[in-house]
Amino acid sequence: MRTVVKLGGSLIKHSASIITALEERFGTLGQGDENSILIVPGGGVFANSVRNISEKCSIGDDAAHWMAILSMEQYAYFLIDKTGINSVENIHDIPAGVSVLMPYKMLKETDRLPHSWNITSDTIGAWIAKETGSRFVKVTDVDGVIADDIIQKWMTALELSRMGVTCIDSSLPGFLMENMMDCVVVNGMYPERVIDAVIGKNVVGTHIKGNI
Repeated sequence: MRTVVKLGGSLIKHSASIITALEERFGTLGQGDENSILIVPGGGVFANSVRNISEKCSIGDDAAHWMAILSMEQYAYFLIDKTGINSVENIHDIPAGVSVLMPYKMLKETDRLPHSWNITSDTIGAWIAKETGSRFVKVTDVDGVIADDIIQKWMTALELSRMGVTCIDSSLPGFLMENMMDCVVVNGMYPERVIDAVIGKNVVGTHIKGNI
């Protein structure tokens, strides 16, 4: 089992309980990165400060991009401080169990994604899942993608791309389609849902199909 869990910055107040639940359930996985859960931190309040500065001071796309990546790293340090979770910088050397990614160095060295506010930690998490051959779970503060005032249980990435603003960044649907990847969106305020999504259960949330 190899899973990338993108942990939204909106869950900063709940992040410790989510990680604790994951470690209690999966902390004794067997050796090797085939039994790993890699948490990709969102940007949250840290990225919001970069957005605000960018709007007020007209920061260029390149500078804003790397400042936003550093905001993900700030969130990672917060998670480490609150939980003692292990951290990694190399996505090709992920230990067994649960760890959090320090993304700046790795992304600076590879730099394969466009520098745009349309690409946030959602698409970055999906890219890391593709690179590592992992399942991709997006953990946020809502129950899933809402359409017609209803949480969508199943939808295609193409349908998602036509919806406009949702709880998912605008580049993720196209990335899922291009790479024929799936994504599960779950509410992290219910840690048991996160666990169920990681192990592949039919969980409350939105299952997005990228290969249709």
